[in-house]
Amino acid sequence: MITKQIKAKILERFNDKQEKIFISNILDKAYRFEKENKLIFTNFLNLNETLVVTKILNEIDVKYYVYAVNEYTNKKVIFFIPDYILYNNNFFDEYICCLSIIPNVKGKLKHKDYMGAIYSLGLKNEMVGDIFVSNDIAYVFCMKSVSNYICDNLYKVGNQEVKITKLSLLDSSVKKLQIKFIAKEYIVASLRVDTIVSAVFNLSRGETKEKIVKGDLFINDKNIFYPNTLLNKDDVVSFKKCGKIKIGEAIRKTKNNNIVLNIEKFC
Repeated sequence: MITKQIKAKILERFNDKQEKIFISNILDKAYRFEKENKLIFTNFLNLNETLVVTKILNEIDVKYYVYAVNEYTNKKVIFFIPDYILYNNNFFDEYICCLSIIPNVKGKLKHKDYMGAIYSLGLKNEMVGDIFVSNDIAYVFCMKSVSNYICDNLYKVGNQEVKITKLSLLDSSVKKLQIKFIAKEYIVASLRVDTIVSAVFNLSRGETKEKIVKGDLFINDKNIFYPNTLLNKDDVVSFKKCGKIKIGEAIRKTKNNNIVLNIEKFC
């Protein structure tokens, strides 16, 4: 059982006020789950939040399930599910929704247009999951509690009128969603983020450092300001106005002791 002492000890690790509030809320959900033995779930968590939360839940030995739409999604929902609830692939449809948004004119809208339109409705970031754009249709994942609000209030994206339809998570078009990327091998001197980003986006080390210090770098959705940060396999790196990559396997070392690294660059 999560006691006040355990909670206080965990919260001592976090200096940022917002992080403390976030972790405190997660621990309260876990406590309610243990005490009341009923279904409890979070809203959408980004990559960094998911990593932090799962590490803590593993430490305090609380049972949980991480729901992701597919392997490409950044945002996930954590469910605390009692043993008496039998769930299958249809289970999550009750809490998470997919909206298809179809514009009246094709080829005019991009991912950023849909994202801007959704968040202009005043929704909290945690209520909206990943947004996929495929064949001129946007697929927006959201908590079911806000799906009607989006449907009732989103009439246009940019200057384009749109039609919104609710889809089951098991709909064939939803299950086929994926992110396009190009996998390529890069030779780098080290696993430092500045070294890798410079190589992938063809930037000088000076340009890269300047952008990192300015706040343009995100690793697993966490803003990072240190060029010497080391990357690990499966880290997702976003660099403003450059793109996004996922770190793959370190394949081998060259004769000069450089690293041959597999990297997926998102299109």
